[in-house]
Amino acid sequence: MGAPTANSLDVANAKGPPPEDPATPENGKYEDRVLTDEEAECMPLQLGVWRVLLPREPASKYKRLRSAMDKWSAVALAYPLVLRFLLEIYSLDPRMFILIIVLKLWDGMESVFLLYVSSRLLQIIEVGIREGRPDVNAITQAIIARLICVTFTATTKWAREYISPVFQSRVERHFEDYLLRGKSCFIAVSTDSSSKTKATADDAWNAFDGLCEVAQRGFELASQLLFISQQKCGGPLFTAIAVVRPLLALVSSHSLWMKPHVVYSDNPAFLRLLSLQSMSGTYYRSEVIAANIAGWITSQYHQAIDALGSVASHDVWDQYSIDRTPAWNIIGEWAKELPTLYWAINAMLNPATFSMTSIAIMQEYSTSLDYALYMLFWDVRQVGKYVTDIKVLYETANIQNQIVDGTVEYPRPADEADTSKGMDIELRNVSFAYPGDKAKENALRDVSLHIPAGSLAVIVGTNGGGKSTIIKLLTRMYDVAPGGAVVIDGLPIQDYTLASLRQAYALLTQDHELFPLSLAENIGLGYPEKVDDREMIMQAARDGGAAELLSKFKYGIETNLDPVITASGHQLDDDKHKTLTTVLGKLEKRTEVSGKCSMHSGELQRLVS
Repeated sequence: MGAPTANSLDVANAKGPPPEDPATPENGKYEDRVLTDEEAECMPLQLGVWRVLLPREPASKYKRLRSAMDKWSAVALAYPLVLRFLLEIYSLDPRMFILIIVLKLWDGMESVFLLYVSSRLLQIIEVGIREGRPDVNAITQAIIARLICVTFTATTKWAREYISPVFQSRVERHFEDYLLRGKSCFIAVSTDSSSKTKATADDAWNAFDGLCEVAQRGFELASQLLFISQQKCGGPLFTAIAVVRPLLALVSSHSLWMKPHVVYSDNPAFLRLLSLQSMSGTYYRSEVIAANIAGWITSQYHQAIDALGSVASHDVWDQYSIDRTPAWNIIGEWAKELPTLYWAINAMLNPATFSMTSIAIMQEYSTSLDYALYMLFWDVRQVGKYVTDIKVLYETANIQNQIVDGTVEYPRPADEADTSKGMDIELRNVSFAYPGDKAKENALRDVSLHIPAGSLAVIVGTNGGGKSTIIKLLTRMYDVAPGGAVVIDGLPIQDYTLASLRQAYALLTQDHELFPLSLAENIGLGYPEKVDDREMIMQAARDGGAAELLSKFKYGIETNLDPVITASGHQLDDDKHKTLTTVLGKLEKRTEVSGKCSMHSGELQRLVS
């Protein structure tokens, strides 16, 4: 494959070569996105269509060791939280908790019993062949012992699979209830996007099961090392040789999963493919059928594939894990042959004490150790993720509430206010600008109005004039700027409890879905045959009263208000990786990717009309 992969990892420039002219579907060229100050502080890597941002670290020959130490220090510091997590699960059903742990540990012991029985059976058969008189009783006993071991293992596996779903459901229900309280709190009283939790009840079970798996693998490896080091065919030297290869694999491997990073795609052709793929789903079914653009979508999809060419678009984590050179692969294969070298040297130095059975037994020991170490290393690498998931799980109790709840129930008792005729609403010098909105003008500025209780009021205004904003202030999705006030039945709206206030409202909204394409294409798809005719599209925008709206955007009609979001962050700590967290937050903001202002619902209605 000619696509760039991790074989040719190079630090990408903070900014690529300047384009000859801006992005348009006609010329097929796209303006290179300038990295923000936060992104420039990171170390960028380009892997096919993906851009990876890693925190910059000071150069050091011991960087890998220090990174590992920092990781395990963080895990150690999280010990009290992990202990709390395990004790909480234990309290749900102590007997089932202990039973699952015991069954897991037996899985670790199983390999040792099988190694013993197998080596014993081979030795008995060898003696019988050498003496020409096989010990039928001993062979039968060894076979029966192996069958008993296998039967017991199958039974314990069935038991674990039988009871695990029951315990899993109990654990997930417990933490779902915990998360539900946190999410309800967030919905009711917070508008801070940083307060959102991405934890799920599945994460709780996966973390518990993963930690049990790590304990099982550790117990399995310790048991095998102890057993093999005491065997005549093994011994400490052979045990040490057998673990060289998996240890080398641990040292040489580089996984992106365990590094704090942000990954996203800024490849225009790839993003175009994702947009067109999403349009073929049920979400846009009505719009696609109404506009009769199924054929256009297929045509554009083929063009996007041609534009993407041979650039790799498969999993970024797989691309990152590919070595730049075959050196470590060669060393690993050499290390794999060390047990064979040990057998050969032993056969030459001690031919009388060496046999084919010994080789077979040591081969089995080597394979078993290799697998046990590999699985342990794999599970241990996930410990950081499990700890992070547990941490996020409990952070739901510490949501930062930006909208402070009141204390007065609505409606108030009859002796305090007469609410039989309805709600009295008054806005006094209300000004408001949406958080993060880059528009120069406020959504509302010094608005005052009074709607007496029991009256019917209709608010009329231009698109984007603030009608929907007033509704959001009345439902306290946001609070007014200092100096203004929203008064309900004579009291500031902040005095009322959110739950009782919102219960008194009935709110209906009407929305239209934009395609994840440019504004020009959203307008042009009303006439698919002329979707590339920019002059006709601009005339349609002028006729529909949307020309002024389009002029507010940096990229005009080429602005994409709902672009495909490919950005994701992994192993990020809000305190340690503030730069990466900031970058991720900006990449996730849909309306600010290509435009300089956001679109209000009225303006959206004008555009799609």
